Amino acid sequence: MSMRIMVSAALFVSVLVMSMFAASPAEAHIKWFAEFDLDLPPRGIGEALTRDFLHLYLLSTFGIYVYFWIDRFMYRKQMFVAALGRFAISERQAFWIMRCAAAIVFGALFAYGLSDAPFFLTPELHDPSALVKWLHLAMALAVLYRPTVPLTGIGIFALYGLGVADYGLYHMLDYLMFVGIGVFFVFAPLRGGGWVKARYVTLFATTGLSLLWGALEKLGYPGWTFPLLDENPELLMGMSPEFYMTLAAFVEFNIVFILLSSASVASRFVAFGLIDAVGHLVIIAVLVILTIRGPTSARYFLVLSDKSLWTEAYFMTGLYMLALNVMFMAYYGLYAVLR
Repeated sequence: MSMRIMVSAALFVSVLVMSMFAASPAEAHIKWFAEFDLDLPPRGIGEALTRDFLHLYLLSTFGIYVYFWIDRFMYRKQMFVAALGRFAISERQAFWIMRCAAAIVFGALFAYGLSDAPFFLTPELHDPSALVKWLHLAMALAVLYRPTVPLTGIGIFALYGLGVADYGLYHMLDYLMFVGIGVFFVFAPLRGGGWVKARYVTLFATTGLSLLWGALEKLGYPGWTFPLLDENPELLMGMSPEFYMTLAAFVEFNIVFILLSSASVASRFVAFGLIDAVGHLVIIAVLVILTIRGPTSARYFLVLSDKSLWTEAYFMTGLYMLALNVMFMAYYGLYAVLR
């Protein structure tokens, strides 16, 4: 058995194991197991922009500067590239991982729908129709046969559209990664290098945007998590619930920003660290692929090779501040527009 086959098998087993343990209430999406009200607007901007928010904003800005100085240094020195290259997997193997993950997820949704109320894509997206579970079964089977993989992508688009119709586009922005997964499968037959790159860029970008949106949800709707923290006070580690949620939002946003824009192999370690904090198998599969296969070359347009490390770190820090400010405004602005 070749090393590549062994790595692929190990990854598949790892994905299965992580899918069984990663979705605990403390880690999965809060809306999957806690009470929430979609008609409730996010708390006021003035309530979110607290003194703790300001302190963490300044601290995270400094941390981002330090990180990207190190990141660009590692990139220029090509540190650990050769070592990790020995475990790299091909596009074919990465595609295989995504197909297996999708087959397991939609097969599980079908099985769940036979015994309980079915849902579209995630547990809070309840579906009153009994037909959706059969769509899940068809998608699980279609993704196993390479020529019919695009049908699974079309099914994902259909389920996402039904979610938008029933729950609104604003709520479904939480799950933008499913659009990326749909694109990834629908355009799978197009084998040109540009198409392959576009599929992975879309997959990684939409997954990252979904995680960024989830980070901002902790600022807009911290009250959804407070009952969980009341039941599990050990999670607070001595912090107040309000500070805990603000800190969690910044930690998640910082990690995902690094994941999307880091040029060195450090981003792979960040992706691996996120795996245990995500409760959906297909997202775990994306992070596993990002860990082993690495990101696409698209992010390298952010690299300023002719500038000093200090200038590059300064540039990336400014980009981080821009991203946080724009996403924060979008979170509140789109609620006003879409709700």
